[in-house]
Amino acid sequence: MQPNRKTSTRHTASALIQAQEFELSSIDIAQGDADINFVLYYYGASKRHKKRRLPVSCLKASLISAVQQFPIMLGRAVATSDSGLKVVVDPKDLNWPDITEASVGNMSIASLQRNGFVWSHWPRAADTIDLVQRPSQPMVGVHIVRYVCGGISVHIKIRHLIVDGNGTWRFYSAWARICQNACKKFGGRLLVCSQDEPPLLSRSAMFSKLLPPVPSQDTENAGARVAGYIDEMSQFFDRVAECRLHASSLTSAHKYDYSVRKFILTHEAITRLKVVHGQLANCSPEHMSFVRAHNITYVSTNDLVCSVFWRAITRAHYALDPSDPNTCMMLACDMRSRIGLPQTYTGNASFPLIMHMDKSQMQRHTITDTATWIRQQLSILTPAYVRHMSTFMASPEALQKLISIFHPSNSFFSASIINGFPMFDMVDFGFGKPVHIDIPSYITPGFSLWMPTRPTAQSVKVPTTAIDIALREDIYQLLINDAEFSEYLEVTY
Repeated sequence: MQPNRKTSTRHTASALIQAQEFELSSIDIAQGDADINFVLYYYGASKRHKKRRLPVSCLKASLISAVQQFPIMLGRAVATSDSGLKVVVDPKDLNWPDITEASVGNMSIASLQRNGFVWSHWPRAADTIDLVQRPSQPMVGVHIVRYVCGGISVHIKIRHLIVDGNGTWRFYSAWARICQNACKKFGGRLLVCSQDEPPLLSRSAMFSKLLPPVPSQDTENAGARVAGYIDEMSQFFDRVAECRLHASSLTSAHKYDYSVRKFILTHEAITRLKVVHGQLANCSPEHMSFVRAHNITYVSTNDLVCSVFWRAITRAHYALDPSDPNTCMMLACDMRSRIGLPQTYTGNASFPLIMHMDKSQMQRHTITDTATWIRQQLSILTPAYVRHMSTFMASPEALQKLISIFHPSNSFFSASIINGFPMFDMVDFGFGKPVHIDIPSYITPGFSLWMPTRPTAQSVKVPTTAIDIALREDIYQLLINDAEFSEYLEVTY
């Protein structure tokens, strides 16, 4: 009698996992759950490839192999005596991912929804409590969709309360590596894409965009290997973003054509990356006390796709050495006096901006109210942002232009934390700003500036005089020409 493949795989994984607990900080439990990016598999759909169709069991086995490298994903949430939260991993009672399957005729959102796939799972105040009250709920949910055209997509939902303790990109890079090896014999080709928008590209366009090869595991310098992989992933996402940008420009909702300037931390900074399960790495006791003492929360709504908590900057701040000024990201700003951080704090002078909105505000505000509130908070930020940038500015004239445009009365940018590619029609979401800053929360520890090169024929809500091409190029040139700044940043197109 043949053994049950599913049972045997899980049994093997259980034997490799030890009993352990993960204490969660207020940052970890600030958000309940959300869909992270999804992984798409495409392979030959011609008749001669029919016999080599990628089996779903291959994907499930790859997922289990990746998950066991991050045991917290197999744990259960438990309340602590001090009203905190921890995840307990019991090898005898692992909380396996919930895997559902469907078969659809095409890649449209309607087809996915008819088969039970919910595109967006945004946080609710009750999510964390619900996890404690019903510990049988899985930390990870997987939805596998097979398409008639021959493709397979795997959509993953991971609880945010465990993502930050692990580092999202670490999990996906591990799973991508395992899947690549498992899919080789099926002639499979792997593509990683974003969950923020439906897949707009044609199958042929996506098929031609391949995930870059994972660096060899025998490289002596582990830090350089990780940095090289991130760099390759960045280039890959840039290629896909170009296609998505073109596809989005064809939709009626698109208001601008965008010029992209992507700033990525250099390899020297990336090699300092350190991720500690559920804790802040390399932070002073004062920093830890501040984070735990303040019930730090942020708002994120389905329609705005925007976080008030600058999650990516915070992750970069505590994942990199905060005492090393070279690891300071440009968008971090000195907000100690504003947020009440003790002046005796001896870490890096720059601290990530934290915008507070308590749960009652989140429940009471409408989308429009939230957008207005975000805009007000960003206006408060801009003077500090300019002061921070001034150390990198070589031209006083250009700095004066920046100060005048960044003034709270006419600040021109909006910002969001994204799990993938940015939203292109942000003027429809209440920001009303022609410049948008996107801070990716995984893959690349950097940020992107999205600036319109020209308005489309459609009417726009923002005066075209708010920013001009000459000023934009001044900013760009100042950044890349400054020796101190450019030493630690790479600029890609």
